[in-house]
Amino acid sequence: MRKLLLILSLLISITSFAQKKKSFLRDGNIFYADSSYNEAEMQYRKSLQEDQEYFKASFNLADAVYKQERYKEASALFDALKDDTPTNEDLAKIYHNLGNSLVKDGKLDDAIAAYKSALRINPNDNETRHNLALSKRQKQEQKQEEQEEQEEQEENKDKQEEDKEGEKNKEQKDKEDKNKEDQKQNQPEEKKEDMSKEDAEKMLEAIQQQEKDLQEELQKKKFKGKRMKVLKDW
Repeated sequence: MRKLLLILSLLISITSFAQKKKSFLRDGNIFYADSSYNEAEMQYRKSLQEDQEYFKASFNLADAVYKQERYKEASALFDALKDDTPTNEDLAKIYHNLGNSLVKDGKLDDAIAAYKSALRINPNDNETRHNLALSKRQKQEQKQEEQEEQEEQEENKDKQEEDKEGEKNKEQKDKEDKNKEDQKQNQPEEKKEDMSKEDAEKMLEAIQQQEKDLQEELQKKKFKGKRMKVLKDW
């Protein structure tokens, strides 16, 4: 009789335990359907407190975290479920959702790998195939943007080097011009004075010659004028 009561008590306890975790799961699903993802998360966690191995609660928890845009955490939760899936269909869903989380987290290479894993399990999943194609395209665009950015950086670097070289050449030219000017200013003044003296002597000789010619001309005019006067008196 005692054994029977013990067995009944255990069955009741197990049934209550199962009902409790399922009740939390249902409540979480209601909140999830209403887009109340934070409240849904709390209900799923309560369900897992009753049974840590409850796959549905774990899967839905990861979905609720994803909906709250905590993509890194969602990726970790989905990744942790890969070894505990009851069916291949569930595993394909996990890889699909893991790929979505990784895309949102900016890890395109890992996302592409996750989508491929999902398609290996379920080749007919058109949604996964669509997401895989989008991820590949996004990866290609990202690669192209990185290449263009690198080319732009190289062009800017070349331009900076050209500007630097041009500035360097200008400084060198300015320096050379200044040196020439300094050399010109520092030339011995003796040569300049000698030239000036020679020019002055030539000018003086020319002036003296002009004065001599003028005196001779005046003398001639003076003499001629006197002669004409004498003739007039006659």
